[in-house]
Amino acid sequence: MSEKSGLSVSYLNEIEKGKKYPKPEKITKLADALETTYEEMVSLKLEKKLALLGDIIQSNILNELPLEFFGVDSNKILTILSEAPKKVNAFLSTLLELSRNTELRNEHFYHTALRSYQELNFNYFIDLEKLAVEYRKEKDGSMMKEGEIKNVLQSKYGYNFQELDLAQYPELISIRSVLYPKKGNLLLINPNLSLAQRRFIFARELSFNLLDVKVRPLTFSYNRIRSFDELHNNFRASYLSVSLLIDEARFKDDIKDFFQTKKFDSKRIDKLLTKYQVTPEMLLHRLTSILPKFFGIRSLFFLRFNNPRQEDYFSLSKELHLSKKHNPHGNRLGEHYCRRWVALGVLKELNKNQKSGKGNKLVIRAQVSKYLGSENEYLCISIARHMGPTPNVNSSVTLGLLVNKDLRKKVVFLNDLSIKIREVNSTCERCPAENCKDRVAESFVINNINAKEKVKGALSNLESSL
Repeated sequence: MSEKSGLSVSYLNEIEKGKKYPKPEKITKLADALETTYEEMVSLKLEKKLALLGDIIQSNILNELPLEFFGVDSNKILTILSEAPKKVNAFLSTLLELSRNTELRNEHFYHTALRSYQELNFNYFIDLEKLAVEYRKEKDGSMMKEGEIKNVLQSKYGYNFQELDLAQYPELISIRSVLYPKKGNLLLINPNLSLAQRRFIFARELSFNLLDVKVRPLTFSYNRIRSFDELHNNFRASYLSVSLLIDEARFKDDIKDFFQTKKFDSKRIDKLLTKYQVTPEMLLHRLTSILPKFFGIRSLFFLRFNNPRQEDYFSLSKELHLSKKHNPHGNRLGEHYCRRWVALGVLKELNKNQKSGKGNKLVIRAQVSKYLGSENEYLCISIARHMGPTPNVNSSVTLGLLVNKDLRKKVVFLNDLSIKIREVNSTCERCPAENCKDRVAESFVINNINAKEKVKGALSNLESSL
């Protein structure tokens, strides 16, 4: 190409990498060398086979994806796209079709990328833990009471506080807080929040300021995600806030004592929630950081399910898996999660209590789940609660620990015979169990798999008989 066009190899290389845009006379030389026209060379239109590739290059998608965060050079991506455009276009079309079929959007990618980042670090971030320790030292080991955090936000960061007017804006009943920086850091708080929820909101605002974060969500918890940076910064502030509220050293000692009890006692979990004045989600999520780091328990998962009252519908709204992808885990195929999971059992029990007038008292249960067709067993601790301030919705959070010899040594109450042991599976559609009283959907997926295996076996036998 250099000989045909009269342009140097280095200059052509810089054009190829997007570092230089050739002048009109040099474009003409390139057009002659490629036996095409000047107009074709500068046209922004691509043939149909390359249309998707052109859309990607012209869009902002390469800037929106957190490539640099994971050490991927966007220039190398462009190089790959340019070297085999037709093959890459076919590959991208396949991915696009898959994403459409499963209704994947940008925020799904962002959340998945963030989970991968957490899992790679075993959900323990030393810089944030050190910052929490240093801040508590400044405050003489304070337990971070609600009033103390509010005073810091007011005096040091110029915050003002008001209640969210739900009478005027009833649509915002599920919104926990809204910040207006341009109105004197005005923070509107939902009046229906619990003490634990309010402390988290204030600690989260403090954390954003301690981290000096500019790109951040201003509404909590409205799930409109504008960028990966916003999601990542929100995670860091949330992580730091929980580290501030649940002191690492004290919590380690509490969990060590809890694990050494011979009987599983749900009241001990209730006492921890009261001691630290945190929500069940904050408590169990803190364990996903503490257990791998200080107890050597790395094979674990965390799940959060939402359940509208009066309905047999359960949606998995958050999950985290350390060491590997554990069962249970989410699926986007509309399948029915196994009703034998303790995560769903506590929700059904809470719903029953609410119907009978027993109120919204927490339901805390432990269960050992044995997976059909697998040697895997998990000790699962689940807590169900009313998902205030959202009306008519309950939520459960679950911590699952892979059962092995090491766990049995560390968690003494795992040998408690009163802990229920149940055979479970992932979804009804994939479960071969017969006569299951808890089944809510036919096992058509596993039936299809078995049918294909039978055909495969028959074809193999046919070949052998010829």
